[in-house]
Order: sequence, then C-alpha cells, then structure tokens
Amino acid sequence: MDMREFSGGGFVKVDDVKEGPIKEQIDAVKLGKWDKPNLVFESGNLLSVNATNNLILMRAYGRNSDDWVGKEVELYLGKIEFQGIPREAVLVRPISPPIKKPKKPPAQKPDFDDEIPI
Repeated sequence: MDMREFSGGGFVKVDDVKEGPIKEQIDAVKLGKWDKPNLVFESGNLLSVNATNNLILMRAYGRNSDDWVGKEVELYLGKIEFQGIPREAVLVRPISPPIKKPKKPPAQKPDFDDEIPI
C-alpha cells in the first residue's frame, strides 16, 4: 500500500526554497481549492499552479497535464507580479527534457496549371 496519501504532504512555500532549489518529480495533477490545479509530487509535497508556472509547464510539456506526470522539475525562489506588486514566489524550472512537438506537414504548393479559356 502506498502510504504517501496518509502523510498529508504540505504545500511548498517561499520559505522552503529560500535556502536553495528543491528537485521534485510530478506524480499527479489534481484540481485543488478555488478551481486551481495542484502539482502532487512523489514526495507528497504539493504546489498550487499559478499562471506563471502553468505557462512554463505547458511550454515544456504540453497543454495536457497528463503529459506532466513523471517529469522532474526544480522549485526555486523567484518573483512574479501580483496585482501590480512584485512578490516572491515558488517558480518551476523544467529539468526533464521538453516533449517534442509534432512537426507541421509542409504546406502544399497550389497547382496553378489550370488553363484559362479565352
């Protein structure tokens, strides 16, 4: 039985990363309070996903949070602007390589060999 669910892991806070970054592996993404997603890490720790971290993770691992599971990230002390005021925040830095985005097929050239009747 996986006992992590009984340990009640806490949310990673600014004070937790003031001494240096923390490496974590994403175990799940679940909807938390106020309809915001939470990253659930293998350690049992949680991180509420703000807009900044959401953009970082989507750029690296895609729009579907299922693709984030198993990825290793670094949590570090950074700054974000909230209501026009710069504030300290826990930010996410992807460690696992980004997913490869599918290549767009080359555009087909239009066929302009149609005859124009005179």
